[in-house]
Amino acid sequence: MSTDNLIPLTIILLFLCGIIAVGKIASKRVDDSDDYIIAGRSAPLFLIVGTLFATFWGGGTIIGATGAAYNDGIFGVVEDPFAAGLALIILGLFFVKTLRRLRIKSVGELYSFRFGLTTGYLASSLMIPTYLIWTAVQLLAIGKILNVLFDVPFLLGYLVATAVVISFTFMGGIIAVVWTDTLQMVIIFIGLISILVVGFNAAHGIENVMANAPKDFWNILPRSFELKSWISYFAMWAGMALGNLPSPDIAQRAFMAKDAKTAKRGMIIAGSMYWTVGFIPIIIALIGITLVKENILDPNVMIQDSELLVTLMAKSLFGPVGLGIFVASLVAAILSSASTSLFATAVLFSNDLFKPLMKSAVKKPGFDKTLLNLTKISVVLVGGGSAVIGLLSHNIYDLTIFAFTLQFGVLFFPFVFALKSKKVNTYGIIAGMLTGFFVNMFGVISQQSVIPEPWEFYTLVPAFSNLVMIIVVSYCTKNKGKAVPLENLYLEVEKEYQNEITIV
Repeated sequence: MSTDNLIPLTIILLFLCGIIAVGKIASKRVDDSDDYIIAGRSAPLFLIVGTLFATFWGGGTIIGATGAAYNDGIFGVVEDPFAAGLALIILGLFFVKTLRRLRIKSVGELYSFRFGLTTGYLASSLMIPTYLIWTAVQLLAIGKILNVLFDVPFLLGYLVATAVVISFTFMGGIIAVVWTDTLQMVIIFIGLISILVVGFNAAHGIENVMANAPKDFWNILPRSFELKSWISYFAMWAGMALGNLPSPDIAQRAFMAKDAKTAKRGMIIAGSMYWTVGFIPIIIALIGITLVKENILDPNVMIQDSELLVTLMAKSLFGPVGLGIFVASLVAAILSSASTSLFATAVLFSNDLFKPLMKSAVKKPGFDKTLLNLTKISVVLVGGGSAVIGLLSHNIYDLTIFAFTLQFGVLFFPFVFALKSKKVNTYGIIAGMLTGFFVNMFGVISQQSVIPEPWEFYTLVPAFSNLVMIIVVSYCTKNKGKAVPLENLYLEVEKEYQNEITIV
């Protein structure tokens, strides 16, 4: 191994060791399942903002968004960061208060408490594949980055990333996840600022970079005024902004905040930060365009794969120390997304699928310890399962798009109705979920593709079919399958809370 590779790899290794150390320290703060799953509902504002930002700012944002902006300008990144950031703001403004009042530990419990265990099982079962795949994507990204930049064997980098994320998540649970997320947010900012500085210097200043902006680079609206273009544009916003609302990882951040006000402010601040910092990949893309025009970067590489822009710039412009710091920031961004999706999936297994099966044991002394151990075991199983999926799949990116599109088509309207409607019932919610699922699967099976075309149709129509079916079936069965009113749940929660205070 060359000295040029040894220095950055040493920096990255020290960073990974530091992350594991944080997990070990966090484990000392875990006394029960509440601490492990929702941080004892005590997280302050800076931790909520840090973990939300780092969770959203995955490797796909910096690598994928830079490549998309290189090709299509700001229009190419409508979905991420702008639509994705909007999801946090919408959730903070309209849904966090209700979620907090329910005092639940995971979003799967929302469906179980309001519409029964069958609905909860169905919702959780549909969320789990999405986050298994998403975890696998993050692990793959780390393996590929280390392989491309430093010739580290892909399998070695992949397994090291898997071991690290499972280790610190297993030890400290959500406390370890949010602490490392906040630390990683700082490292992400250091990496982004570093590449901006060296990029502007290499491109002969900000004015020269801005002067090289292609026509329509800053136009965020569709290039055409045809109806199809605007339908596609709406689908881009809806898929990410609305599809992210029922995500279990985001909801967990609301549950763990010290109060509803902190959760709401954290969502809004993190979403706004995501919009603001989201301009950095766009600027990096513009720097890349300038460097290609001036033959500092190889244009042929960019023609083949524009997503290589960030790694190509880093390798060309940084020295060994700078490269180590920047790649550590990339790894930090990816690890934050991996640990979040890993833990959210583990909680779906332990709290939403296994816990209801042990109804007779829930009230018995010692069950909290059982739930804690179940969640820890689930962390290991989910991490191992995601690693296997990553190694076996050849079209993991397409599977990711399909998984999140499916979540929008199946769970967005049930999530909204669960928190905002008194008139829908269990039959309507189940019928809506199944309809959205089968419309999506029809496209997959009929076209033998996980991204059936037209993609706009299979983004919007499953969700619309879901909505229609919920309303129609709920109306036709209005005297059956009634949902538990939110007011009743509030009273039950308050009663249990007062009993806990009395016991203490």
